[in-house]
Amino acid sequence: MSVVENGRRDEPTEGLPWAVLDGLAGLVACDQVNFNEVDLTHRRVLLGQWFECGEHGIELGSTGIPEAWWHSVTSFLPCNYAERTGDYASAVRWSDFYTQTELRNTSFYADFHGRHGSVHGLHAAFPTAPGHFRKVSFWRLTGSDFTERDRLVVQLLKPHLYEVYVESQRRRRAVPRLSPREQEVLELADQGLSNTGIARQLYISVATVRKHLEHIYDRTGARTRAAAAALALPHRNRIVPPFDPEAALG
Repeated sequence: MSVVENGRRDEPTEGLPWAVLDGLAGLVACDQVNFNEVDLTHRRVLLGQWFECGEHGIELGSTGIPEAWWHSVTSFLPCNYAERTGDYASAVRWSDFYTQTELRNTSFYADFHGRHGSVHGLHAAFPTAPGHFRKVSFWRLTGSDFTERDRLVVQLLKPHLYEVYVESQRRRRAVPRLSPREQEVLELADQGLSNTGIARQLYISVATVRKHLEHIYDRTGARTRAAAAALALPHRNRIVPPFDPEAALG
């Protein structure tokens, strides 16, 4: 848990705090650990952050990436597992989906990552907007595959890392923290519920809902529900099933 605590104390970045990537590389033996966010709909890499051999790097807004790369990513089963299944709790390995022979025949490996030397991958997805993916990825260039212990470490840490990420982005963007009740009201409003619907859901009066929304607008500086949600609720938690490799392949 020192990885989590160090991340909470570290300065925010556009991605994860650097203390998190440093700590993850120490917990899960790997040659590189990345944190990426990609807009698949508009073919843009929004964020590329990496820690490799003690060196840090971050790149924002990459464009001009070949169409073949986008096709390879969207067709590579470990990359789109969470988006296909809604399972954001599991960490997945390449070997959960492919034998070594099958892996070498994928475009993702043969045309791109295999050329860079990667032979094993482990991915854990964070919730994000539709048409996007946001992932922590671990890469090994040599040696054995990631173990079940490695997977378990990542899965146990991921909810806490997600909280660190959300709080880091809130601090970086100077978005004030809402009270638990205000957050409940805004989440329901963002789901399309009317003031009356929110009141029924939370067993409060419509006047109280209006008052909470007024406080939310004052705290965020927004004047619409959508704008307030975009500022204060940029990342939603999801209830997800356990990882099932057979279901993933089916």
